[in-house]
Amino acid sequence: MSGQRRPVALVVDDDARSRDLLQQLLVLDGYEVRSAPGGPAALALLAEQMPDVAVVDLRMPGMDGLELCRRIRGLEHAGRGLPLVMLTGMDDAATRQAGYDAGADEVLAKPVDRAELRERLRRTRISGTADRCG
Repeated sequence: MSGQRRPVALVVDDDARSRDLLQQLLVLDGYEVRSAPGGPAALALLAEQMPDVAVVDLRMPGMDGLELCRRIRGLEHAGRGLPLVMLTGMDDAATRQAGYDAGADEVLAKPVDRAELRERLRRTRISGTADRCG
């Protein structure tokens, strides 16, 4: 492997099996993965290190994915430019719009298709990098 730094992804999901599956998919695609079981733990990790992208589940107890996205977008400069991909079991227009309104760059339905996730992450990272550099 070259000396190039691997991109870091933060996975936030209250379901341990979903977190593990997403972690496996992301590692296969070259990411270093950090994970959190919910919003408060995710915010604590973000305070330590800002990842290159975050993948957030919509439905979580306590702080849901919508609130987490709003809080991330409310963080100083780095949080505003962090590419956010929201995952949801509800594949309807209202849910997708709620995700976008909360600050998600992409909203994907579960179960996650690896190729689609890879493409959405690629697109959000490209646009997020442009936003952060501008």
